[in-house]
Amino acid sequence: MAKNRFRRKHLQYTKRFQSILAGASAQPGYTIPACVEHTGNGNAVIFKSEMDFISRCILDYPSIETGGQLFGFYTESGTPVVLYAIGPGRNANHQAAFFNQDIEYLTRIGAKLKDYFGLHHIGEWHSHHQLGLARPSGHDASTMINTIREKGLGRFLLCIGNCDGISTTLNPFPCNSRDYIAGRWDVIFSDSPIRRPADRLMAEDLVMPRTQAASHRDPNLNNASPSKPMYKTGYWLEEKANNRALRDILAYLQGRNGAGIETVIKLDPESRVHIFSHGVNRRGKGWSEDILFPMGFPERKPVVSRWLDKEVVLMNPVDWIYSGDILKSFIRYYSNL
Repeated sequence: MAKNRFRRKHLQYTKRFQSILAGASAQPGYTIPACVEHTGNGNAVIFKSEMDFISRCILDYPSIETGGQLFGFYTESGTPVVLYAIGPGRNANHQAAFFNQDIEYLTRIGAKLKDYFGLHHIGEWHSHHQLGLARPSGHDASTMINTIREKGLGRFLLCIGNCDGISTTLNPFPCNSRDYIAGRWDVIFSDSPIRRPADRLMAEDLVMPRTQAASHRDPNLNNASPSKPMYKTGYWLEEKANNRALRDILAYLQGRNGAGIETVIKLDPESRVHIFSHGVNRRGKGWSEDILFPMGFPERKPVVSRWLDKEVVLMNPVDWIYSGDILKSFIRYYSNL
């Protein structure tokens, strides 16, 4: 039942997704969203589950290049946040000194991550295996900078992996249209909230690494095992069924907001979930919305804030009535604001 529902949702969003991504980069129907040119402070955020996934991919090819893509979002200060990583597709080209992704695989997986989870393609990673080169090569740097200029991306995250045969490293390099800088990871020692639901959704399409266990050269990464997102005790998303309700709310909002609005899930420093939307509405106005799911939800109401052309929008006073069905209660409340 769940697979059929996801397939129906995928068909529903296919045309909208292709129109959003018109003007493709590597292949018609797929492109990387343009961003304001800014590389932040050089830091990049990644969940431990995604660092482990990339390590396993690199260990699959210890003597030859491999790679993949990074999906997530940029914070307002320009910091990239990696929520989901993929590795090489079945038709990827692995050579001793270069790697080319299976573009059809990237397009298919990227479309689903965009449609169902609101994730952007924010970066690339590839390994220099045992070449000892832990920075972008001259070719890597020039190719990335030229692509950013040609596509008007503004910024992109390039990551370089290395392998000594038994363990791996991964270094981030935020890039803009002029240069790149050596960055630093801020690792969140838990599973990405996207990893498990996305893996289930795309089980028939994903190419998973053969290597079962990650091995990092940094002992701090090996000593910490991923866990579920560290919500406060009693937070509604501690229950698995409520995670499904959150995904259904996200899908509802994405369908309602239309093609000009990007809608994503974010975690705040207190590990509370927000659904944040931003873009241009059907009337051509700049539109933003932040929906906070507070402690005590669903008994307590979600906190909705909106801005139109950067001006605060006053909304109708609406009573929150929790009926026992989170999605239905949310739709009833939200549609009357």
